[in-house]
Amino acid sequence: MKEKIFIDTDVILDLVFERKPFFYNSQKIISLIEKNYFIGFTSSLILANCYYIISSNKNANVAKKTISKLRSILTILPFTDKEIGESLNSNMKDFEDGIQYFITINNGLDTIITRNISDYKNVDINVFMPNDFLNLEKIKKIFDFKQHNKSGKK
Repeated sequence: MKEKIFIDTDVILDLVFERKPFFYNSQKIISLIEKNYFIGFTSSLILANCYYIISSNKNANVAKKTISKLRSILTILPFTDKEIGESLNSNMKDFEDGIQYFITINNGLDTIITRNISDYKNVDINVFMPNDFLNLEKIKKIFDFKQHNKSGKK
């Protein structure tokens, strides 16, 4: 079964705004999801936040196209009163990150990819910065396999 990974806001915005030096790693992670190596998820809260930020910094048309594209790549998970309550009652520093964490837990996901790992201390799942995720052995093997196949070797 493919690993399920949750993509946080900053990873999406790094991609959309081509923020250096983070753009390349975010692009690689989304590419791995598009190529079906992983199943990618995000939340309706993240998409709403991204829409607001993109439309404020670019325009509503770009924001709509971006959200539409993300919906074709990622599974969008809702948040409910349950996650709000769990976040409020948790020891997590950041309320919104708490919601994302409990969405991830409540949907049986394995990993969160974020550049904001400091708010996810002492949690029960894997939390990686994009570059750290891409440096895992299992990810390096995917890229080695892809390079091996591109060179025509079998």
